[in-house]
Amino acid sequence: MCPIREGHRSVPCCPVRWLPALIILGVLVWSYHVFVYQICIKKVSDYLTIGLLLFFYHLLLFMFLWTWFRCIFVAPVRIPDQWKISPEDVDRLKRNDGVEGAARVLSYAARNLPVATCTIDGLVRYCRTCWIIKPDRAHHCRSCHMCVLKMDHHCPWIVNCVHFHNFKYFILFLFYAEVYCFYLFCVMIYDLYLICGFEVTALKNQHSWNVLQYVSAYATYFLVGGKNKNGFNLGCFDNFRDLYGDKWYLWPFPIFSSRGDGLLFPLAHDRLKEVRTGNQRKDNEPTRAQMYKGNFNRILGIHQPPFNEE
Repeated sequence: MCPIREGHRSVPCCPVRWLPALIILGVLVWSYHVFVYQICIKKVSDYLTIGLLLFFYHLLLFMFLWTWFRCIFVAPVRIPDQWKISPEDVDRLKRNDGVEGAARVLSYAARNLPVATCTIDGLVRYCRTCWIIKPDRAHHCRSCHMCVLKMDHHCPWIVNCVHFHNFKYFILFLFYAEVYCFYLFCVMIYDLYLICGFEVTALKNQHSWNVLQYVSAYATYFLVGGKNKNGFNLGCFDNFRDLYGDKWYLWPFPIFSSRGDGLLFPLAHDRLKEVRTGNQRKDNEPTRAQMYKGNFNRILGIHQPPFNEE
């Protein structure tokens, strides 16, 4: 759950931010009334059927609520202090000495940090609000007022960011939400059978359940390899293990089991070496990141071999 920061103190989220979560809660209360009272108690006469329906319903409801609450209440972890930019370097960056000046300051500030990504200009990524070097896949969230590790997006339905420490819970939340809806749909079909025995010739309108998921993606720039949207794509199996971890018995539950610490991520080195075609550079030409890297090395007095020899 993301707090709102005013100056140096944190205050609770604005009540308006909780409106989407309250909508979900209201739908759950309504569906619980319809399922338990209107269908199971009033229409189903067999006690064994009632018991089975209620058992699986409450199991799915419990898993849905568990994963949802974990998404809400697992707050983003603050990035360690060693990623902060020193006050002297902050002043140098604020002076705006141009790209070369910023490159010199940022290269020195990130000299001991495990960063593989960069901006479109080949600069080390940093936050002008938090004044830190951004770890790979970290972004600044304007709703949370902080830089968030492996930030995907800020989701109003969980009043929180989808980030490294609750990413698994969010995927499980979507999964159990869809299973919960599908289970209700199946029971509604059964309820229709109880009402009219599938004599539905008089029904002209049919309703279907649909879950829409919006995903926005953009390519990442790497210090080695340039622009590549698959630099962190390890393949379906390894991506799954990276998110859910190696303990298979924890996969269905919202218990943290992901690999890593959110600061350093494995790279798909083979994908970073793929030759880009079309309107992009020729094979024997340096990437934008390579040109800036060469400029930085010359500024720092470091010998760098020609681009065609790398």
